[in-house]
Amino acid sequence: TLDFNFASEKKLDPRITYQRTGIASFIDEFGLVKIVSENAPRFDHDPTTRECKGLLIEESRTNIHPYSQDLSNWTVESGGSVTANTHISPAGDLTADSINGTQSGSSAYDTFGLTSGTTYTFSFFMKYVSGNQNILISIGDAALTRSNTTFNTSTGALVSNGGGTATVNDVVAFPNGWYRYSITRTATSSSSAFIDFNHTSSTASVVAVWGAQVEEGTFATSYIPTVDNTDITRGADVVDIDGEDFTDFYNQTESTIISSHTLLPNVPNAENVYVYQIQDASTNNVIRVVDKNSSYSNVATGLVLNGGSSQFHFNNTTDSYTKDKVLVALSVKQDDFAGCHNGGDLSLDNSGTLPTNFNALGIGRYPPTGGFELNGHIQRFIYYPKQLSDSQLKTLTS
Repeated sequence: TLDFNFASEKKLDPRITYQRTGIASFIDEFGLVKIVSENAPRFDHDPTTRECKGLLIEESRTNIHPYSQDLSNWTVESGGSVTANTHISPAGDLTADSINGTQSGSSAYDTFGLTSGTTYTFSFFMKYVSGNQNILISIGDAALTRSNTTFNTSTGALVSNGGGTATVNDVVAFPNGWYRYSITRTATSSSSAFIDFNHTSSTASVVAVWGAQVEEGTFATSYIPTVDNTDITRGADVVDIDGEDFTDFYNQTESTIISSHTLLPNVPNAENVYVYQIQDASTNNVIRVVDKNSSYSNVATGLVLNGGSSQFHFNNTTDSYTKDKVLVALSVKQDDFAGCHNGGDLSLDNSGTLPTNFNALGIGRYPPTGGFELNGHIQRFIYYPKQLSDSQLKTLTS
């Protein structure tokens, strides 16, 4: 009765309620960064293959880096200079700036305040233009010991990483020679910090930079533009079906749910993010699939609760993350539960109570209050108002 093929159709069914405060971005079918207004769903794409990843669902984040696309407001030193609007940006417009260097140490930097004990991820787009290919990214000042990370801007490769403790995350390639880099660090005091882009050679060199972002969290989320010295917040993506739109499709006595999802790069194992949750008004009776749950060996996990007590739980580790997509099947009926993912071994249970008062579905989040957003993409969500056979569960997730 439901087949939400987000990756293929790239639209929302009218039964779905979608909300998000603030502007946001996604990658379109041409590999370009597109900025959208609030309440606009985002069907994200791989910037290299251009394949649609599905509906992007993220937690709320704030970019505290000022002038994310205007380096002319940054400070230059050691023979460095900035030329504004000289290159076509990852968004396809003439908004990327040049950091020009005439000697080793030529740089441009900007500052912002950090809070002690808080983890931040610094991300930015860079493109090699001319001269020396290596750019040194220094992050430091009073808030944390300086780290020094060097990238080859022509290939996107990490050259070196030293100094203060810094985690270098996955580098993402974009069209036309752009790469998005991200570095995660934890502040050790509440004070100011800087991110400094340094040339590493006496050879006259130019690198293009765009889309600087500093956000609380251990991994980078989609780009949030800042146009002045003001923080900008992107709200969480809220995707729900409730009321008659829910009761019209849902069978309270037996069901099979098939879902397919991927996570953003570098989401940690303890993040505990929701693929979906079916629930009643009290949230004590639920059917849910979560991912990256540290209590369950960090794989996609299915769970049925009745009155807050577990009735069925499956945690198939046979084929955890060996595929690009995680496909999960969950079949529920009174005293008859089954689950598997990625065509792995079935988990079965022939005892347990299936609640019969569900009234809402949250996709990629924990309803009704929110939180535990997927931080990834839902490719497809399929609902059958009957219990499929065990062999069908394996086939549909293979």
